[in-house]
Amino acid sequence: MKYHVISKRTGNVTSLLHSEVNDMDYDSEGRVIVFGTDQETYYLLAYSALIIEE
Repeated sequence: MKYHVISKRTGNVTSLLHSEVNDMDYDSEGRVIVFGTDQETYYLLAYSALIIEE
């Protein structure tokens, strides 16, 4: 599975594979926070199961 995320620190948009994700949680505003194996914190934008390619 691939996760499309935005870096909390830099604002850069990137994709993470499942193996690059340590954990996920929600913040106080209901956003999904993704903790990467690279020690970065991200906000989840979408994941591959939501993307329908035609």
